[in-house]
Amino acid sequence: MNARPLAELLGSRLSMVRKDVAVHHGSLPREERERVEAGFKGGDIKGLVSTSTLELGIDIGSVDKVVQYNSPRQVTSLIQRVGRSGHTLDRTSRGLVLAVSSDDAIESLAAVGAAKDQDLEPLHIHRLALDVLAHQIAGCALDQGGTAPWSEILSTIRTADSYRELDEPQAGRVAEFLSHLGIIRQEAERIRVTPKGRRYYFENLSTIRDERRYPVMDLTTQRQVGILGEEFMIIQAREGLHFIVRGRPWKIEKIGRDGMVYVTPVSDPNAMIPGWDGEMLPVPFGLAQRVGRIRKEIDARLDRESVPKTIEHFEKAWPINRTGAKRLVEEHANHRKSGAPVPTDDRIVIEAFDRFLIVHASFGEVVNVTLGDLIEELLARKHLVRFWWTDPYRILYELVADTRELDVEALVDGLLRLDDETLEGGLQALLTDHLPLGYYMKGIAERFGAIRRGLTVGEGDLRSFEIRFANTPIYDEAVREALLLHADFARVREIVRKIRSGEIEVVIHRSEETPTPLAYPILRRYVEAPELFSPEAEREEILDRMRLHLSSEPVHLLCFECGHFHEEVRIGRMPDHPECVNCKSRLLTVLGWAAWTVRDAYAKRMRKLDLTDEERKLLTRSKQVADLVAIYGKRAVYANSVYGVGPTTASKILAKMQDTEKEFLNDLFEAKLKYVTTRPYWNEPQAKPKLYS
Repeated sequence: MNARPLAELLGSRLSMVRKDVAVHHGSLPREERERVEAGFKGGDIKGLVSTSTLELGIDIGSVDKVVQYNSPRQVTSLIQRVGRSGHTLDRTSRGLVLAVSSDDAIESLAAVGAAKDQDLEPLHIHRLALDVLAHQIAGCALDQGGTAPWSEILSTIRTADSYRELDEPQAGRVAEFLSHLGIIRQEAERIRVTPKGRRYYFENLSTIRDERRYPVMDLTTQRQVGILGEEFMIIQAREGLHFIVRGRPWKIEKIGRDGMVYVTPVSDPNAMIPGWDGEMLPVPFGLAQRVGRIRKEIDARLDRESVPKTIEHFEKAWPINRTGAKRLVEEHANHRKSGAPVPTDDRIVIEAFDRFLIVHASFGEVVNVTLGDLIEELLARKHLVRFWWTDPYRILYELVADTRELDVEALVDGLLRLDDETLEGGLQALLTDHLPLGYYMKGIAERFGAIRRGLTVGEGDLRSFEIRFANTPIYDEAVREALLLHADFARVREIVRKIRSGEIEVVIHRSEETPTPLAYPILRRYVEAPELFSPEAEREEILDRMRLHLSSEPVHLLCFECGHFHEEVRIGRMPDHPECVNCKSRLLTVLGWAAWTVRDAYAKRMRKLDLTDEERKLLTRSKQVADLVAIYGKRAVYANSVYGVGPTTASKILAKMQDTEKEFLNDLFEAKLKYVTTRPYWNEPQAKPKLYS
């Protein structure tokens, strides 16, 4: 499993089928992890849903088979995880990858091929890390009673491979900064650690960032069952919320002032999956290039053979079932039918569709983020870009104008065929204005002892760090870390050079009515109402997903006769004509995000208190919905739960009295699409975050 939320979700679903399944990841308490490990080793637990916490180093007993859900995203991760099975000299490690999309399948094929070729990802070793250097300067002096000659400290530190090339001016600048912070004193040729420096050394033994954690306590057993991250608690957590941890759903009863979250177990298959700190493993450049070469192989085979013969060939050539081979080959065949070239390891395809520009580039996550950031910087200078996103194989831009109104060929020349001066100027702009230096600087400043560890810092404070610590080793270390972990300037320089020399081909394709099949995954992931761009053949599948989603959607109902509030009722479980459990009235309104506001406004009206204009509007709208539910029953609840469908539109749809559920859902779907396509032209502010991956 690649992410903790996904592990919790899958563990929750499997535990509904059988009880001897458990979840294991780093955000669970140590006691819970040890309990699960012992249960699995002893045979009481038959299945373990885990993240990378069980890749190495833990003796968990005999494992028959490893099932990797989703692509492993890295070759080393695939080998480590599958290697947990058959972990004795006389057994063979066996694993199965369950791919959930075409990208997943082709990425997994590339990972398996790389594993067979022993082509592993290169290690990214931190060299000349200045925060660790600062800590070791103090540590070397403490080893000799608190004071030591500067030359001996440098000599000792240079024995470590990561600091073999450390020069004296660089080390001296760090020592000078430590002296400024009061951690050391420089006395002639000796370094002396101050009392503050002693505290600093022992408080900073780890380079792991300090993030506030919120323990989760089960009120029924008084046992801790999990840990929640700061971001989830700030943005989403509230009393009454249902969420999943340790593979089962819980309800937040109270959030204590001490940071403890008190919960009770509930039965809710649609409970929220909390986010934890930590990112998905990035797909590296080498693996993405292998995906590009597989696409090239499929493309070449389709040039020579029919689709059925190509499927037959790859079913035998690849370690994949027929369904997977068929889906991959047909996706590429349909892409070719659109007239677009297939993107490969040495071919970038620029697709212009509607107001979107899709750059098909098989360069992996970090390189695509860097290249995408560079292109966004150049587009922003022309005032053309609104938002942008990336995945390992595509970069998506939403422009301010339809691409049919632009000279895309000239635009692409200015974005990718760059001279050295423009390229270096763009990369410098990324360094100073785009990279999240403030994020890195917080942790580095903590490790330098410049700020207290675990300090809660807002976004504005993060930006101020760049000014506060400019021209210090903290800033230099932030740049080093960001360029190592967040960006790849060297690869981008190489890609631009190969584009100029012709080693990498750049092809432009204009999509008119629908995007190409290979563009659809990123549109579906990031663009609101991606159904706008789906092939017509997928409409039935979309309607089925819409029905399943609406059926499981919890809604709040308010009775307009007695005021009884029905909290979180599942639409799929309602009778055809829902009634109030208190007074049996059918005059029920459907409430969403404003549920408690409407409930309180109704209570004020019953007590004959003055209402605000906004409360009157909400009650009027809610009464219109209640009238529809009284007449049309559950169908009215469905209609008023669809994004963008209000009581007026719902009334028109319900009045048509469709003969089949499919016709009804299709009308709701069309109403949703109409709302989404026209909303950008309304005079409402549009809030949408800029995302990097």
